[in-house]
Amino acid sequence: MRFSALLISAFASSAIAFPTFSSLMGRQEKACMTEAEGKEIVDLYVRLISNYKPEDCEKYCASDFVDRSDSINTFIFRPLGEPTFATKEIFMEAQESNPPFPVEVDVIDAVACEAVALRWHATFGAANLPSRGITIIGTTKREGYWQIKSLDVEFNSLIWLLNMGGSYVWEG
Repeated sequence: MRFSALLISAFASSAIAFPTFSSLMGRQEKACMTEAEGKEIVDLYVRLISNYKPEDCEKYCASDFVDRSDSINTFIFRPLGEPTFATKEIFMEAQESNPPFPVEVDVIDAVACEAVALRWHATFGAANLPSRGITIIGTTKREGYWQIKSLDVEFNSLIWLLNMGGSYVWEG
């Protein structure tokens, strides 16, 4: 019994005396978003889609920004699985030419260390039907504030197509 207590004590004191592996490798602990910061990121995302201003994107989208969406790729004839907007500049150009879409956030499902998951809907256009979607926002903390590094977006593209005045024929 005495040996066990001494052994545990020795191991405990050695853990305190020796630096951690990550500190030896020079790594810093990652900053993690709070729920309030996650909400701010979601508000920014909504502005980027429904009330686009280039200055928001310039400041709050990371330099290595990427947007991925097979839902959008079907509309712009891009191969599924490839980035929709591979750079911040391509995203900005697309947003400048797109009409605003009235994105309404239904719920923020999760705020993780560097990511936010949310569900939303947009009701607009010819059919005026609610197209439901999900977005995962990847972030990074640079220049002292959180920036959007990636968007992974999927939504009901058939309803979106109807809202844009298009149509489809089901062949089954």
